[in-house]
Amino acid sequence: MSSTVIEGAHGALEVRIALPGKKLQKSGNHGENGHANHWVVLSHPHPQFGGTMDNKVVTTMERTFQSLGYGTVTYNFRGIGLSEGEYDGGEGEQQDLAQVVAWLKRAHDVEQLILAGFSFGSYIALKQCQALQADAICTVAPAVGMYDFSDIEVSVPWVLIQGGEDEIIPAKEVLDWALGQENQPNIYLRSQASHFFHRQLVWLKQVLRLEY
Repeated sequence: MSSTVIEGAHGALEVRIALPGKKLQKSGNHGENGHANHWVVLSHPHPQFGGTMDNKVVTTMERTFQSLGYGTVTYNFRGIGLSEGEYDGGEGEQQDLAQVVAWLKRAHDVEQLILAGFSFGSYIALKQCQALQADAICTVAPAVGMYDFSDIEVSVPWVLIQGGEDEIIPAKEVLDWALGQENQPNIYLRSQASHFFHRQLVWLKQVLRLEY
């Protein structure tokens, strides 16, 4: 993986990129072809509460997608790390995601685009899913109740991963919202998992490997 800085709408944005590769096999034998030109762009949790692209849930997702052969792009929202600017209540952060995806498409052949996010990052991904013409979306503990989800419609394949003991985003509120959607996600609920999936990251990896 390599980290670089790209030009965003409000200054520099810090991104970390890993090219698509070979799918790793459990046996440790020769890998088979992975997902050439298939990319996952990952958005991190709330920047005002310590969220960065180095969050352990985000990096677990990043490494797991890489092991499955996907290219990955992880980035810091404005005002975090080397990314310039200030927190913008979710509006500017949507622009950050759009800028990252536009940069990716200019630099690489993107045959399939998956948007993925954790907590606040899920909200940003959901809000931009249609505009960015994503082919699929993966949301972990989406910040339902913290932001307005009423106008979000998902029409692409969708995976939702949620902890039952989430102390920040009530699981019932997330599930009620998701089950009320016309296009319902594939839902994975871990009853004993907290918001940050302490001691449950292996399970999170297993879900991603099952779905992707």
